[in-house]
Amino acid sequence: MGLLQGKLRFTGDAYVRTTKDMFTVGIDLPAVFGATPPKGNYADMTTKGWELSLSWQDKFNVVNKPFHYNIRVTMADYLSKLDKYNNPEKDLGGYLDARVNYYEGMTLGEIWGYVTEGFFTSLDDVKNHASQNLYFASNSGTWLPGDIKFKDLNDDKVINYGTNKVGDPGDRKVIGNSTPRYTYSINLGAEWNGIFLSAFFQGVGKQDWWPGTDNALFWGQYNRPYNNIPSSMIGNIWSEDNPNTYFPRYRGYVALQSTRELSVVQTRYLQNVAYIRLKNMQLGYNFPKKILWPLKMEAARVYLTAENLWCWSPLYKHTKNFDVANIYGEDMEAKATAESGGTNSIISNGGYSYNYPILKSISAGLSITF
Repeated sequence: MGLLQGKLRFTGDAYVRTTKDMFTVGIDLPAVFGATPPKGNYADMTTKGWELSLSWQDKFNVVNKPFHYNIRVTMADYLSKLDKYNNPEKDLGGYLDARVNYYEGMTLGEIWGYVTEGFFTSLDDVKNHASQNLYFASNSGTWLPGDIKFKDLNDDKVINYGTNKVGDPGDRKVIGNSTPRYTYSINLGAEWNGIFLSAFFQGVGKQDWWPGTDNALFWGQYNRPYNNIPSSMIGNIWSEDNPNTYFPRYRGYVALQSTRELSVVQTRYLQNVAYIRLKNMQLGYNFPKKILWPLKMEAARVYLTAENLWCWSPLYKHTKNFDVANIYGEDMEAKATAESGGTNSIISNGGYSYNYPILKSISAGLSITF
């Protein structure tokens, strides 16, 4: 749709896509099966989404020469829900990590975990709080001030995962989603007197990521005492003199074994990996025809191009060790369906983001057409 003599243009689409007998991972089978459950056409899924595009182009005079500019913004979003899957009891499966079994009514990408209330402030706080004996902050099982405190959602004075079913998840709940939401792009362009400038921004408006256990780049020495300490942790580790920090009391191996306090999926360390990235920027100059004609050239331009020059994300408040645009790898859905056991394993311990980062590059060029 065009308005204002074509200066303003808008397009929009909404869709509902139904997938029947979707080929996916198999349901959990008893251990006596002795092998990975076979994949098959086990699921029905409905996806609802929309796409929008808005653009504006115009010109005005600057020093008696026309200044042309254009702006284009696109945005899209979708959510997928399972309408059928052979898990009648809605068993959640992996209670020690972020992944859960598929179940009917599930929104794909769900991340289940505990709500973190903060840190214990005193021994009395530990004593009066719900029991966290299912998990450990030390080999002795003793919880101390500065250790993680989970919220007792069902008020039964015990922090646990109930029967590990959707109807009885104990103190766990859906705390996030790994699906990239509100993906967008922004194109900017301008030209004046032969000088041209263009920029392309791209990003994700909402997406969650759990670092996983044994992620040394995120957890540092909480993972293993001999690891490097990430710079983001310096001055940001709990102590009696510094209680208002992001990371808890210093302990080793608490982000390694699945029942340790930082291996437990929780809201405090669930990362917001929304981002905006300057993917491409180009500045150049088109030489005027009156200069080119005597040289028998049809066109010539000189330009400077930058790729992946800048990126911002809430994740970078806590760590800059990861490429946020590639946080789940290049092919998230392919990795998810490759996992066995009918799980959303992409958001579990496969999500370490040990992938090669997107590199910055700056180049210059000269283009000549005869």
